[in-house]
Amino acid sequence: MTIPNVTHDWGVLKETVVGRVIDFTFPAELAAGVPASLGFLPERTRQNMPRWAGKLWSQADPEGYERCVEQVEGLAGFLTARGVGVHRPRALTDSELNLYGGGFSMQTFVRDPMIVIGDRVIEGALRLPARFKERFGVRPVIEEAEGRGARCSVMPPPAPVPVADLPTARGPFLEGGDVLPMGRDILVGTGTAASDAAGAQWLERLLGDGYRVHQVPLSDRVIHLDDGLTTVREGLAVVCREQFTDWLPAPVADWELIDVSLHDAVNLLAGNSLVLAPGEVLVDERLTALAEALTARDVTVHTLPYDAVTPFAGAPTIRWSGNSPADRQQAMPRAGRRVPTGTGRGTGLRGRGLTPSPPPRRGSRRPGG
Repeated sequence: MTIPNVTHDWGVLKETVVGRVIDFTFPAELAAGVPASLGFLPERTRQNMPRWAGKLWSQADPEGYERCVEQVEGLAGFLTARGVGVHRPRALTDSELNLYGGGFSMQTFVRDPMIVIGDRVIEGALRLPARFKERFGVRPVIEEAEGRGARCSVMPPPAPVPVADLPTARGPFLEGGDVLPMGRDILVGTGTAASDAAGAQWLERLLGDGYRVHQVPLSDRVIHLDDGLTTVREGLAVVCREQFTDWLPAPVADWELIDVSLHDAVNLLAGNSLVLAPGEVLVDERLTALAEALTARDVTVHTLPYDAVTPFAGAPTIRWSGNSPADRQQAMPRAGRRVPTGTGRGTGLRGRGLTPSPPPRRGSRRPGG
């Protein structure tokens, strides 16, 4: 068995972890309104939450719940049919689900509690207290990685705070959706919704002198860096410029860039596609303009439905193994070229009975489903 190893987000995807959808109860206090600290959620979700308060997701939105299950399981099936090794988190126990007030619990967005850089696998520190318990589900995956030779580390769990106080909570916080490897250069999104500067500094100390960690300040309208940055291949990226409060990250600033709006980045996760290989991506079927822009640049685009997963602003996959063929051990220049990040919004298949099919020719668009 090979050691898990990730050097770039645009490498050939060989192994991945795909989340699982579980039912949960929306906190009753949401009936009074969604706190400003959750302003990164899509508009539709924030509008619906007050009337969903106190209800199970499967009761509040049964159609959305069922489609979310179907789409995430479809994603796992799609990847398996391509020959990608797919790992899944174990289901949380009742005792684990009841921690931190019980209620809200998710296991869908496995990119956040787990980070892979090179042969290091890190159990992160999530800012939202209700998500702390997610670490337990991915621990068997981390243990397998360690058994295969990976170097594993655990961040100190942060102290829980009320949701309204999240922007001023003390970390360090470090979530996988904010961490994008680019060889020996590591981008870390920092803000008030997820990872912070202390988390980036913790990572820098862990990795040592062989890496350069670049802090990337983010708008409070997004939760993670991968909401608006996908490196499709070296030299080409999809970006949402509005999510960066200061500047575009230097390693991608002079690349060819495909722009998406903040509205589409937040509500459709348009800046967060799953990269299958250099120049081959999986995109939500609703993003037709993005698919056309990618195809025009000789990118192979697979389109699949993902509308039932995006309302919770997360990524159901984490890259476990798959490097760029061009990767070498030296650091990349600060203004290099870059490719899509396989985080987020992969996609799910609506149909059942998925069967393998040959990959489309390069530069083509192919619906999956």
